[in-house]
Amino acid sequence: MKTKLKNPTSQNVATLAGVSQSAVSRCFTKGASISNRTKLRVIEAAKKLGYKHQTIQHSFSSSVDGGLVGVILPYITNRYYPEVLTELHEALRMSGYRILLITTDDGEELDNNLIQPYLKERLVAIVSATKPTDAFVENCLSKQIQLIAFNRNWKIPTLSSVACDHRYGGEAAAEHFITNGHINIGMVEGPTGSFVSNERCKGFKNHFKNLNKIKFFHEKGNFTYEGGFESAKKLLKKNITALFCADDTMAFGCIDYIKENTKLNIPKEIEVIGYDDISTANWYSYNLTTIRQPIRQMSKLVTQIIDDNIKDPEFEPVNHVIQGKFIYRNTTR
Repeated sequence: MKTKLKNPTSQNVATLAGVSQSAVSRCFTKGASISNRTKLRVIEAAKKLGYKHQTIQHSFSSSVDGGLVGVILPYITNRYYPEVLTELHEALRMSGYRILLITTDDGEELDNNLIQPYLKERLVAIVSATKPTDAFVENCLSKQIQLIAFNRNWKIPTLSSVACDHRYGGEAAAEHFITNGHINIGMVEGPTGSFVSNERCKGFKNHFKNLNKIKFFHEKGNFTYEGGFESAKKLLKKNITALFCADDTMAFGCIDYIKENTKLNIPKEIEVIGYDDISTANWYSYNLTTIRQPIRQMSKLVTQIIDDNIKDPEFEPVNHVIQGKFIYRNTTR
């Protein structure tokens, strides 16, 4: 684990983040041009080294006057959600909104007790990846707080939503395995009750339903590296030659198990596909084929929905579903 330096410099941050010193400078310069992925790497490195800590804190709490938007995210330790937060923060900041981050535990329902401490300053909207209770939805309506589901659609009539087409991603992974002639196929699911895992895995499984020759096996990895590692250990006993994981983090665990405990060659003898395309998926040690979620486009749509609701008294909830992109890398043929 990297320890904090006594007086860290921008060059120390640049070295740890694997970027140029000018990229570090742009990261902490208001209005400067820098990609959100690079910005995320710089912020993470700066935090580890203790570099300009106050600047980092303020980078997620701009003092503009457009109103406060609550962003509620689960599994914040999963690398996907910090990347979502970066994109949402940038899109909302550009439209003049401040952002309030609230995190939830695995499987926790979104109720009034969770949000009550943050209502001292009125929220104009809440963007949530955690399912709300009926009472919470009613409370938001009564307080005229717009509620938007992020990357989910719970089919609640009063909610708008912006989501990736999760079933399409699962279908795309299945179609790749079918095209490459796989018979024994494995799948690693997320936690029980997870909307995104259920949708991705339904798309994947349903694509095989008319192909009787295919043998299908599955394990639960709970969106964790350790879960992926253990799932691979079990699934490889079934002699699978293809493996789909409902997120990238579980795919990393699967890949490491295969590399450390078998002589199987990836991708010649076993193919692996993940989901999300978090920044780590492109690292040399993984180079993971995955389904990319268009989180920048999704974040801009969220901001547009908030803008439209504020400007239009007759605004009606809308539901956007955006198709992801199959990203070919070295874990597939």
